[in-house]
Amino acid sequence: MITFIGIVVIAVGLLVWIGQSLSFLAPDIATRIGLNSPEQEMDESLYIIETKANGLSDMLLTWLFPLSGLLMILGHKAWPFIALVGSGIYIYFALLTIFTRVFLKKQGKDVGSPSSEKVAYVFSAIWILSAITMIVLATQKLAF
Repeated sequence: MITFIGIVVIAVGLLVWIGQSLSFLAPDIATRIGLNSPEQEMDESLYIIETKANGLSDMLLTWLFPLSGLLMILGHKAWPFIALVGSGIYIYFALLTIFTRVFLKKQGKDVGSPSSEKVAYVFSAIWILSAITMIVLATQKLAF
């Protein structure tokens, strides 16, 4: 079961890291493959925040979560610590994605097409569930 969870965490984590890296480094490519909403579908400020500010900060930080999954599979003793930090980053990232869209949409701002908005919510939920799972496993490991 640990191997399966580790593989899921690596996959989910690399999806975020690669997606955010592409968002920052090559936003046109990220948009073409569906990782970003097209610029014309979003409020200009949100587009800049998501592709530049969030893209760069997430590229610098989100690699910790998939690393924790790999270290967990390998049985490395540092995995619970990295999992706690990486999970916190992923929960923050997911909540920021959700709350940004909710509050901007309430103010009448464009947050992307309805389908891309739904994708953002679904993936945010997956990231939160994955992070909570790793927090539980890490705390159990550290408690014993």
